[in-house]
Amino acid sequence: MKAMIDTGANRTFISIKALDPSYGKTFVNKLHKCAILADGYSSISVYGTLHLSIIMGDTSTSIKAFVVKELCADCILGMDFINKYKLIINTEEKIVSLYNNYKRTTLKFDINSKEKKYPARLINNIRIPPKQTMSIPVSIELSSANVILRPSFKLQQRTPLLMLNSSLKVHDHTSNISLYNPTNYSYSLPKGLILGTTTIPTLSFKKNSIIDHELVNKNITKLVQHVTRPDRHEKIKSILHQHLKLFDTSKSTIATNVKPHSIKTLDHPPPTSRPYYTTPNKQEEMYKIVQELLYYGLIRPSYSPYAAPALLVPKHDGNWRMVVDYKKLNHITIKDSHPLPKMEQTIQTLGGGYKFFSKLDMKSGFWQIPIEEEDRHKTAFITPEGLYEWNVLAQGLRNSPPSFQRVMADILSPCRQFALVYIDDIVVYSRSFEEHLKHIHQLLSILSQHNFQLNPSKCSIFHQKIDYLSHTISEQGVKPNNEKIQTIIKLREPSTLAEANKFLGAISWYRKFIPQFASIAAPIHKVTNLTKANRKKFTWGEPQKEAFLQLKQLLITSPLFLDYPDENQPVILTTDASKIGIGGTLQQHINGEIKNLYYHSQMTSSSQRRYDPIELEALAIWMCFQRMRPYLLGRSIIIYTDHCPLCNMMKSTVKNRRVDRISILLQEFNIEKIIHIKGQHNCLADYLSRHPIPREEEIFDEDYGIATRDKREPTVVGRVPDETPPLAGAIVTRSKAKQLQSKQDQNSATTPTDRIKTTLPPIEEETDQMKEDSSQIIAKNTLDIEQLKIEQRKDSIIQQKIAEVMKNPIKSTYEFKDGLLYKLMIMREGCNMKKKLIYLPSTMINDLLQVYHSNPLSGHFGVQRTYLKIKNKYWWPNMKQSIIQYIQSCLPCQQYNISRSKKPGRLQPIPPPEGPFQLIGMDYCGPFKQTPRGNQYVLCLTDYFTRWVVAAAVPDCSAKTTAEALFNEFICKYGVPAVILSDQGTHFHNQLMEAMSKLIGYNHIYSTTYHPQSNGMIERFNATFVPQIAKLQDKENNNWDEFLSPVVFAYNTGTHSTTQYSPFQLLYGREPRLPTDGPISSFTFHKPNDYYEQLKKSMKLIHGYARENIIRKQHQYKTQYDKRRPDPHYAIKDRVLIRRHGMKNKLEPKYSVTPQIIIREKYPVYIVKDEITQCETRVHINDIRPIYVSRSN
Repeated sequence: MKAMIDTGANRTFISIKALDPSYGKTFVNKLHKCAILADGYSSISVYGTLHLSIIMGDTSTSIKAFVVKELCADCILGMDFINKYKLIINTEEKIVSLYNNYKRTTLKFDINSKEKKYPARLINNIRIPPKQTMSIPVSIELSSANVILRPSFKLQQRTPLLMLNSSLKVHDHTSNISLYNPTNYSYSLPKGLILGTTTIPTLSFKKNSIIDHELVNKNITKLVQHVTRPDRHEKIKSILHQHLKLFDTSKSTIATNVKPHSIKTLDHPPPTSRPYYTTPNKQEEMYKIVQELLYYGLIRPSYSPYAAPALLVPKHDGNWRMVVDYKKLNHITIKDSHPLPKMEQTIQTLGGGYKFFSKLDMKSGFWQIPIEEEDRHKTAFITPEGLYEWNVLAQGLRNSPPSFQRVMADILSPCRQFALVYIDDIVVYSRSFEEHLKHIHQLLSILSQHNFQLNPSKCSIFHQKIDYLSHTISEQGVKPNNEKIQTIIKLREPSTLAEANKFLGAISWYRKFIPQFASIAAPIHKVTNLTKANRKKFTWGEPQKEAFLQLKQLLITSPLFLDYPDENQPVILTTDASKIGIGGTLQQHINGEIKNLYYHSQMTSSSQRRYDPIELEALAIWMCFQRMRPYLLGRSIIIYTDHCPLCNMMKSTVKNRRVDRISILLQEFNIEKIIHIKGQHNCLADYLSRHPIPREEEIFDEDYGIATRDKREPTVVGRVPDETPPLAGAIVTRSKAKQLQSKQDQNSATTPTDRIKTTLPPIEEETDQMKEDSSQIIAKNTLDIEQLKIEQRKDSIIQQKIAEVMKNPIKSTYEFKDGLLYKLMIMREGCNMKKKLIYLPSTMINDLLQVYHSNPLSGHFGVQRTYLKIKNKYWWPNMKQSIIQYIQSCLPCQQYNISRSKKPGRLQPIPPPEGPFQLIGMDYCGPFKQTPRGNQYVLCLTDYFTRWVVAAAVPDCSAKTTAEALFNEFICKYGVPAVILSDQGTHFHNQLMEAMSKLIGYNHIYSTTYHPQSNGMIERFNATFVPQIAKLQDKENNNWDEFLSPVVFAYNTGTHSTTQYSPFQLLYGREPRLPTDGPISSFTFHKPNDYYEQLKKSMKLIHGYARENIIRKQHQYKTQYDKRRPDPHYAIKDRVLIRRHGMKNKLEPKYSVTPQIIIREKYPVYIVKDEITQCETRVHINDIRPIYVSRSN
């Protein structure tokens, strides 16, 4: 039974529907009366009274109850019950305790129970005018209650109407809902339509809520045993004992009030499989596991069309763990791209001089996250006993890490100033012991509220030094530890010629990335380049030792080694295995260069050495995943292996028990593909597998859950001694470059993350306001005290604060004087003097901001100036946030302000053509000073593949001149190009040029208006050749056309920095003969056919190289161009402002006066339509500025 404790009810009530059928309608005392509800008007009929016996936990209670037809809960326990059993309600801890038979029983509120939903239906047909908000009457099947409205998802999908989650007051079965019509046309809704559902948050008692105090005390004692100071020891235990349930690991829990995991799949038939074959003993073990999961509510029987096979995996302690093979389901699951925290930024945050740290770990973290009800059938798994489906996030489901990260980041957002969440690790950091106590208590309270459970054995609290993400963190700062590079550090020196040759083979893979590699490795080459007869004379001396150490150091320092992964690139895991051990390297390819992130090698056990080759290779992958887990979870992963049969292990079975088991355990990782590489290309991983570090570690020796980590990672207690020598480890290659960004992020902590892009109010109102006489505006630059008092009396929050002040004025941070509420603020650190600031009612915030920002005497200045003007006079909650939103939504500011950041929109390089003259760019340069020949302009044409330039001096830039020059200077000499790219000038975009393109047979495309970067190559040449001509012309500056051809020849015969070839060589397949070259003394005649075949081969080869060089350069330039550049995306019907070009007056608005509506999108180009003129324009994202509207609008 679900009961609600109601302090507003004088008596106890029970719904007739909640009674056992055996009662019938016979009551101890029949009544025919009405009970008046709390609103003083509504009434409810009473059938009679009944003596109830209620068992709460292990305590029996009894009370006389009134029987009524229907309640919001099965039973309402009123003040008669509360007083009789001396109930104490603790809303913070969500517990209630009652006193009976000389003992007190404590019970938890049940927030897992499903709430009853009451639909909100339209009472009448309605019609909502455009751009209007209406309060709509609805009927709800409740007589009187405060309810929470959740809008209908289907209605919001099918209509443009906006409706928010809100709290409603129901009176006499009716209430009102606000609907907003953002469109330019009226919208009608029929009578009886369900606008949403309403629920009443109720309380009920939960079964089996008894805490295992013995286990909890044991877990807490272990957590605090390292704290030696008695006073601190007791304070920490006191905090932890306030959250007992978090440390009770005797039973499983499911988190509440969190976003459930959803499984979005492609349009595909439900995948099914037969149950795997199993022995009778394993079948019995699986039955026991299934029954246990059913008992804790983690799974339930299923009737789903989906069916994934389940199997058992042995654990090191001899027990079994059930896993499900979700390969088929994962194959059709849409990827969740929720980002992980940046590892470098996380480490830098912790290095801020904090003194106390705590690490918290969830017990079987995934199992605590519920799954959306409509998606649970997709998790169905089949066993010999039947079909079941998960209620919680199961192991092996795709998108588990991003879903878990989203939940934790969401619920712990109030703690973001002192807590970091990196997938399965929560780290709390503070500057003092008392501050850390407060932080831990706040974080544990949130976890308790959401019914999470910790894994005490993997938690460490109140330490002054921790190891986190391969770094040692303390008050002294952050130091990389040697976890990621210990495999390289511990490599022993070669003792034989064979070992020395293997080391050189492994390290030679990086020779092109190591400057002066040959000279560094020369001492080792000297003792390995021996003839067969002299191989026994191998010696290893000091020069070889120094070279060996230097090469090892190069592997673990910049530029070959990165301390943090690049968030925009996939990680590449290369593994290898031998009978001796396994080895692996984690890398990324950044700008065409290899960057190493992690090295690992490990000796195999005696049992593992008996594995088949395919099992050893799969074992190497699994062990590397276990060791490198923080660097792999949630990232795109590419695996390189020299064992071809493993390439499909993540798609289908390889008919090997051990390999299939590993593939199932790897399902939680986002493995894009497994690629086979030849052994000679797998040098370093192969070398590490044959020179492993001795280590004892068994496969599958991990409990399930996101908490899987290396159990041998030490938890170091105490401070970092100053004399600790620096480790020969990783160097942070990007930290210095990121420090400025980190500071900018800190400075922008008050920037609103929820900028609201919505419909702008009618522009006419704004323009009328702008035209208002300035003297009238200046006259409004005051706030009436009497009006402030009236508005404060209307504000419910302010009235609540006034009541609190009147009860306890000494401890309050507010003061109520002369009918006004003031906020007491310490204006300066280290000073106890407080200043009284008027608490501004919410209804007057916009008026005040109008005065302090939009008023001519305020000058439309920015956030900081406006905030500093207001902060010493007024105060209201989230004041700076309100100011930011108001200024962002100020239309004149959006039209006139200059953006100080990079222009939005990332680089979209044009893919290089496959060969010459497939794409040429065309543009005019000039006008220049007229020459004696009458020329004033230069028509330039550039081939996008060879970079070959044709330039023609012409008298004007008319359409006729353009067509003649294109035909005579290019088409008649080089043939018809496939595509010509130009701007939209009238000399290119005209009927003559269109007719010519159709007649001759080429495609003419145009760049975006006012965006010359679209045709950047020809623009770059124009900027190059103009200074060269200027240097050669005469004193009159009018014979520049005489030098045009020589300058173009010099350009075409020079090596281009992008292709690494000259345009002449790419076009003709040979080196040009220059005037500086002497005459040829001899000449060899070749057969024409031989020369042609040789030319074809040569051209194909250099064209391939050139295209690769172009692509690489484009990638490098795009990476640099996109760095820290905003990349907004706009949707159809978004309202925006467009940059105005060609302004002659500096006082004109820099962006359009009237908003533009986006009607088509082909990123990064949008088609926009003016709201007034209805004219359509093609605009690049560089010239678009979004319109922000404040919440009040």
